[in-house]
This record gives sequence, C-alpha cells and structure tokens, in this order.
Amino acid sequence: LDPSMTYSSAVFADGANDLESAQVAKNRRLMDLAGVQSGDSVLEIGCGWGGFAVQAARERGAHVTAVTVSRAQFDEASKRVAAAGLNDMVDIQLRDYRDLDGQWDHAVSVEMIEAVGEKYWPVYFNRVAASVRAGGTFALQAIVIENERFDAYRRSADFIQKHIFPGGALLSPEVLRDQAAAAGLSWSSSAGYGLDYAETLALWRERFEGVADRVAGMGFDERFRRCWSFYLAYCEGGFRAGNIDALQVALVKG
Repeated sequence: LDPSMTYSSAVFADGANDLESAQVAKNRRLMDLAGVQSGDSVLEIGCGWGGFAVQAARERGAHVTAVTVSRAQFDEASKRVAAAGLNDMVDIQLRDYRDLDGQWDHAVSVEMIEAVGEKYWPVYFNRVAASVRAGGTFALQAIVIENERFDAYRRSADFIQKHIFPGGALLSPEVLRDQAAAAGLSWSSSAGYGLDYAETLALWRERFEGVADRVAGMGFDERFRRCWSFYLAYCEGGFRAGNIDALQVALVKG
C-alpha cells in the first residue's frame, strides 16, 4: 500500500522524514489518540484510498468499517484491502456518514469534516456520537482556521471555496469544541501540526510540478495546472503563517 496516496497532512516526527513514512506516522498518532487496540472495532468516516483502514487492521489488529461516498475511492480501497489479505478485518462501504447505523468502540475521521459544510456540522457530530460506544474515543484530524479569523472567513468565499472546494468550510478550534460538546463529545486532548502540513504541501507541489508532462497528457490544461500549483502554495503559506492549523483531536463519548 502506497502511503503517499493520502490527501491529508503527514506528521514528520519520530524519524519520519520522508512523505511516505510521515503518512504512516500520522496514522499511528491517530490510532494512539483513539486508543485502538487489538480486536477493537473502529469506524472510519471518509476512508480515502484505504490507507488508514489497512494500517489499523495490519498494525493493531482492529476491525475497521470504512465509509466513503466516492465510487472511485470505494473501488480502489476495496482492491487494496483485498490485495493486503484483510477482507476479514476491513469492510469498505459506499455509504454516506448520515446513513450509518450501529456502534463501534472508536471512530476516526481524517480531513473529511472540511467538506461537510457549516449547515451539517451538528448532523456530523451527532452521527459520530451515536456511532461510538460510551467511553469510546473519536480521533479527528481537521484543518481549522484561527478563532479570531472565523467570523470574517465564514461571511465570504475565499479562493479555495471559489475554485477548489465549493461548499467546503473550516471550523475554528472554538467552534469545533462547541459543536462536539453539543453532541456529547468532550475534548480530551489535541495537537497542532500546521508546519507538518506546510511541509506536506511543499512536497506535493514539488511532485506535481515534476510530472507536468504526465498531467498534460491526462488532458489537464495549463490553466488547471497553474491553479493547482497556486492552491498548494497558497495553503502552504497559510499554515506557515499560522492562519490555519492541522489539529488532531481526541473527543470522548460521555
């Protein structure tokens, strides 16, 4: 499984100095935050290409239910689980988080909440809370905007909302805490990885620009390529300046 096929911040720590090992380190920190142990049942909301689910099953012996609304991600993640010989440990489902039923020991979600939209934040946290057993932990990785910038940010669309993620929205740490608390999830601990995200984005941009000919061959024009490079640089600058941060938060179901 190629850990570089992960569209979320890596964590450059504990000897994880390249992108691949830093993505593996990120997943381990999330597993530690959630307290994932052998035999535990884990719900992953927004599974991407299956990297976290495979790693949690392989390294911790967890039974993972991972959901996505992307058919492409469902197909690829399912192939990766099968190739890893983990069909008995990982269940990839093409399902909206709002349609979840059942309960798990823990839940994890990695940079999916940014796509939920402000209107649905209460729905998101209530569904997570309903899906975690009492005493269980929800490990959330989220991009957040500074508390002082949140009100101005939510009143107008920025470059990313206009050109990259229409309908997306960032929470602030305060809003995240309040939304979680309203759903019965208490803030246990958190850590910020903004500079790690800046480094992740710099490596993504370097790799993207290094295969410009391949991107063009796939049918993407120069305007798209320049827009995407600008987006990656724009985000890197935001993290380096501290306007935005990448938080890993442990939220406990009461």
